[in-house]
Formats: sequence, structure tokens, C-alpha cells
Amino acid sequence: MTKYAAQPEPVYLNPEAVARAVGGKARGNKVTCHAPGHRKGSPEVSITVDPSAPRGLLVHCFSGEDPVEVKDWVLRMCGEPDFSPGVKSDRTQPTSHLRLVHKEEPPRAFSDRHLIAQGYRHAVTYDYADANGEVVFEVLRYEHDTLAKTFIQRRPDGHGGYLAGRGEPILYRIPDIAANTEDPVFVVEGEKDADRLASLGFLATTVPNGSWPEELSALSGRRVFVLADNDATGDKKSKLAAEKLAGIATVSCIDLPGLLEKQDVSDWLDAGNDADALVALCSSADPIPANDNEPSAPAFSIFDWTVDRFVGEAPAVEYLVDGVMPLGVPGMVAAMGDTGKSYAMLELHRRVSFGSSMYAPPVFGGKVIAEGVSVMVTSEDDRGEVHRRIASLDPHGERHTSAGKRMIVVPMPSAGGARAYWKEDRKHGLIETDDFKRLCDQLKSIDGLRLVTFDPLASFAHLPLNEDPAAGQFVCTSIGRLTSETGATILTAHHMRKLQKPIETLGDARDAIRGSSALVDGLRWVYAMWPADESRAKRVCKTLGIEFSPGKVVLGGVVKANGAARRVVTTYVRNEFGLLVDRTAGLSASAPPQGDLLQALAMAIGAAAAAGSPFTKTGAGGLFEMKERLPDELKALSKGRIDHLATQALEQGAVVRAAAKGEKTAKWLDVPGGMFAIGLGNFNTGSPR
Repeated sequence: MTKYAAQPEPVYLNPEAVARAVGGKARGNKVTCHAPGHRKGSPEVSITVDPSAPRGLLVHCFSGEDPVEVKDWVLRMCGEPDFSPGVKSDRTQPTSHLRLVHKEEPPRAFSDRHLIAQGYRHAVTYDYADANGEVVFEVLRYEHDTLAKTFIQRRPDGHGGYLAGRGEPILYRIPDIAANTEDPVFVVEGEKDADRLASLGFLATTVPNGSWPEELSALSGRRVFVLADNDATGDKKSKLAAEKLAGIATVSCIDLPGLLEKQDVSDWLDAGNDADALVALCSSADPIPANDNEPSAPAFSIFDWTVDRFVGEAPAVEYLVDGVMPLGVPGMVAAMGDTGKSYAMLELHRRVSFGSSMYAPPVFGGKVIAEGVSVMVTSEDDRGEVHRRIASLDPHGERHTSAGKRMIVVPMPSAGGARAYWKEDRKHGLIETDDFKRLCDQLKSIDGLRLVTFDPLASFAHLPLNEDPAAGQFVCTSIGRLTSETGATILTAHHMRKLQKPIETLGDARDAIRGSSALVDGLRWVYAMWPADESRAKRVCKTLGIEFSPGKVVLGGVVKANGAARRVVTTYVRNEFGLLVDRTAGLSASAPPQGDLLQALAMAIGAAAAAGSPFTKTGAGGLFEMKERLPDELKALSKGRIDHLATQALEQGAVVRAAAKGEKTAKWLDVPGGMFAIGLGNFNTGSPR
């Protein structure tokens, strides 16, 4: 009988230290890294740090290497003796410099001494910068006379030095892609190939060490060509790129003819092919077919979303309607019957697609500043009614020019009837229908999509929206996801119920919206419209010098917004075609109600504090002294009126005084729960102190 040697002594290794030694990544007691000689693609080695395992490690290889040899390599890199199965280790005490710890180590200063000591030399530095050109991290390439090239990464420490590692990945050469939104983008396997294509005038990118970022908006709606290396790893990476960009960009995977095993696009160009040959090859390539409409929930890790990934200056809010309706959010226009909301929304679509004159009156409380493709799906109007309305809105025939291709209006009664986009299935519960998925595929294929409207929501959501909060939340979540995938503002038209007493404030209007509160709470922006009561309507008509008639005057305003938005009541008057025209500016008694001004002031104070530039009540940073930062409806107020509103807001608890970190005096204004209010506010550069 064979006699086996005694089991080795336990060796306690630190996963983070093992990862650093082999150039890998640790998560818990697992380490992944490239096998010796491999520096591309996904990691080929999985290491489990386990004190009870022989020599403290279990090693698995996925690229054909001998696991015992790879384990020896890992141990050598960690400063440990080689592993020999069944033989007791010479080391009788656990290694002290690699003790097992469970807490995360602090950031380490960057060092490449371990590579230089092996004879490597630094060859190239590749900067990964954000859209503003700020370097987020660097990838350094090292070469050796006899060993395979290798790469390490570092990131600025903010003090002129560098820390080891890179943090969250981003795309390479983002500034170039952001500056040119028209040309196609080439995805290659390494920075060298991306730089080579860029030198020929192409837009090119890659990902660091094969790690795709979650943030891919720079490629949203773009034409993308994937150029893989000619080997099994290249095929795998090409497939991964197509999967990551599915639903984000139109992707073609290009096989470069004549490549030898393991060659890449740089080798192809070195062989005598030029930029024209590459363009011709890509022009004839078919895009990867669309998905099969099966819903999918992409996996994510909460650990990928630590706040240190949000680097650089926060992006500014983009608007569809200036200061009122944000771009790329899910929203709603709610109105009482016969107010003319559908006609007003059609005019909004016309201005988005055809452009808007600077002299045009506001629509939905502001100027339309975003232009692009708009899609309106209506179940209430047939082809004839849509034709009549478009003709009245477009007397000069702009729809017969190229701009007409950018405005799409689908009259469902003339296109086969309204279809359910959301319904309840006996087996699967609340679902998105196949009709909705097909529509989503078409919307996601449109370049420059800015606005989508479903009018009215009840025709497309065959669900108990008025009784079941889960139904409202389901529809809102579905619309929100489509908004994220298209980048467009997506609006639903909905109804308001009539109240026994006239609506006086925007809060009253919000309460009048039909359905459970989940329907409004689940959207980021809601606009309400309702007929003015008769006495107010008559005063408006008298002031404007026009004849009064029932339904002539309509009021509207933003009743829900997740960010800054003008919360004032707008006055609309119907013109001869029935279109609502904003006449607020022409009314001498157009000041918003006191409650709306208080809401607007609280929102402005909260937004300023969140941006790191809080107001004080008076003084150099006071509300009146800094009124250019206030919404338009507050800028025109006197100092005494602004001070009175601020006093009221403080007395009602809508606004609080707060002390900045390290200060004793509570002089800064914030909203309850804001960052300054809870003692965590930070000042931006240039903000008053």
C-alpha cells in the first residue's frame, strides 16, 4: 500500500496580497488573474485562498495550462516555496507577511519596481480620460526582451502622484467620441490598435484589460464596428462586445481577411491594407440582428456602484422645454376633459421636430430648446383628425420638407386600432406585451429621438391604474426603462377628475389626477392642465381684450418634478383653431399664487445647496443679492417680498438654516434632509463661504 506523506502545514494568505502579486483582482477569498504569458481577454486563472487547502491555495485554469505549474507560479510570485503534491512544506510557521485579513486595505501608492526588477521596461502610457478630458486612470505597457509584454494601471491621487489600480473602467478615447457624434466607432482589443486607427482619422475605443464599463452612453445610438483579434480569445471578446452593446448601438463584427493566428487590425494595416479598404469592408457588413424580444434583466453588482466612480464635474440638466421639461425623463401631461391637451402636445412635437422660432410663445411653460425626431402614438384621433390638426399647426407646409421625416404621428384608429402595451397575464402577472416590445425595438433604432408620447395612457395600459398601486408602478418602471434606453423624454397623457371647488394651486391640481398615487410618484415630471373657473376666465379675457366663452381659458403648471423646474401657474387662451396659446406674459395680474412662489423658492434653495453653492437669507450670499440664480418667477420680486417668502418658508419648515462642516453658525439655507441640513454639505469652488 502506498504511504502518503503528512499533510502540509496551513498557510494563511491574504487574497488582496495574492492579487497584487499576480496582477489580478480579489473579491472575498477569490482571486482571478491571467495565466503566465497571457495578458489579453478574460482572466484564465481562478484562485481560492483557503488555509485548509495544500499550501493555502486552490487553483483552477481555463486555458489548458498545467494547474500544478500555475500553482507553483502563484506561490513564487507570493514569495512562497513551490507546491509539490503530498510533500510537507519546508515552512513550519504560517507566513506572517501575508496573514489572512478580512478588511479592505487602504489605497496603495503606485510602484512598478517588481516589473523593473524582472527586466521589464516602461514602453507606453495610455490615458483614459472622461468627456471633459480629465484623466481618470492610466494603463502602462511594459515590454521585456524575452518575456511577454504586460500591463499595470494607476490613477491620480490628486496631489501630483499616483495610486495603484484604476477604479471603475471607462471607455478609451471618450473625448474624441463625444466631440464627433456622426462618425462610426471602431471597438478594438487594445489601446495600441485604437491609437493606430485614430491616427488614420477614425473614431476608435477599447476597454481596459477587457473590462466593460456599465456607462456606455457615449456609444448610444452609434454605428459600431467590432474588430477582433484573430484567435479564440478574440472571438470571445467580439461576442462579448456585441452583447454589451445590444440595444445601445447598431453593431457589426468585422472579420479582417488575411489575418494570421493572433494577428490584429494593426497587423492587417501593416500588411498593406489602408483606411479605404477598411471603410469598404465595413460598409458592406450587415448589423447583428436585433434581439428576440425576450425581456432580460442584466445582472449587476452593488459593489460596482460606489460613489467614487462619479468623477469629474456632474453633468448639467438638459431640457426639452427650457427650465420646465427635462430631456430624457419619463413624465405625464394630465388634464381635465376638453382642455385641449392633445392639441398642445401635438404642437410640442411639431416644435421639437421642425424647430422653434425665438419669437414663438412658450409651450408648457417654456421655450422648446431640443430638436430631433418625435413620435406621437394617439388612440383618440384618426387619420383625418390628425391631418386637420397638422394642417392648422403647419400652414407653411414645413411637413413636406425634410423636416417632415422627423415628426411621426401614428393615429391608432387608422392603423388597426389601439393595442395593449401593458396588461395582466393570468400566468405571468403584469407584463409588457409583444406589441410594446416591437414598438420599443423601433424606437431604439431611431437616431436623435427626443420625444415620445402615448395619448392617452388608459388606452394602452389595460390595467387597474386607478385602484392598484402595483399596476401604476409597473407601467412607470417600464416607461422609465424605455426612457433610459432611448434617451428621449417619454410622456403619457392622462385624465384629471373634476373637483367640487375650483383648483387654486398646483398642489390642488396634483391631487386631482386620476389613479393611485403610485402613478404620479413613479414618474419624474408631471404637468397638469385644467379650465380656469368662470370668474378668473372672465378677468383674463377682459385684460386681454378678447371675448369670453366657456372653456376659453385654461391653466397649467408643473405639479411634480424630481429636479429644478418652474412651478408657476401658466395661463392659456384658445386661438381660432382651438390651440392653447400661452398668454401669461400679457397679463398684468399674472403673479403666481403665494403657495407656488414658496414652492419655487424652496426648490431653488434645495437645488443650490445640493450643487454646493447654498444661499444665505441676507448678505453677500443672500437670496436677493444672488437673485440671478433664482427662477424667473422670483427674479422680478422686490427684496422685501423675497425676504418675506424666505421667512415664511423657514417658519413652515420648508427651509432650514444649517451650519457648514467645521462652522458653528447656522447661516446657510437648505431643505430638510439636504446635504447641508444633515451636516455633510460640500462647497464647490468659487462658492461663497
